[in-house]
Amino acid sequence: MMLENDFADWETGEDAFPLDNAPLTGDSRTEARICAIQVVFQALVLQADVADMVKEFSGLNKRKADRKLFKLLTDELALGLPRYTTMVQAELREEWPWARLQAVLRAILLVAAAEMTVNPSVGMPILANEYVNIGKGFLAADEVAFVHKMLEILGKKVRG
Repeated sequence: MMLENDFADWETGEDAFPLDNAPLTGDSRTEARICAIQVVFQALVLQADVADMVKEFSGLNKRKADRKLFKLLTDELALGLPRYTTMVQAELREEWPWARLQAVLRAILLVAAAEMTVNPSVGMPILANEYVNIGKGFLAADEVAFVHKMLEILGKKVRG
């Protein structure tokens, strides 16, 4: 049951996210991944370069994100977004064509694929868990299951 003040933040125009310098997750690496996904999401929606979106991105200053991981991911995607897009598209099945995927789902898969490539020190089970859990905050249950399956497929392709 919804209460009258469940939407108080929206009605007053306040942001529903935590106040400045308050983490969303409590984990700086997860925060960095969420910020990178937001940058890629913006680039996809606005049809802009990832590097330009990083310049415009102000959310990192308000979050306890691991800046080194954020930079690693966004630098890789600024240079290789077409390559990662091709990589993800090549593994899609008929029932999940690229056109069906929402921008946030695309962004999650693209950032995950980039991290699999440039951050080999983090094991696949950890990466899969991270991106599936992030997906749960933005996606429907069938899309989260799709993310999990795609990460298995991409993980085998990228890491063997």
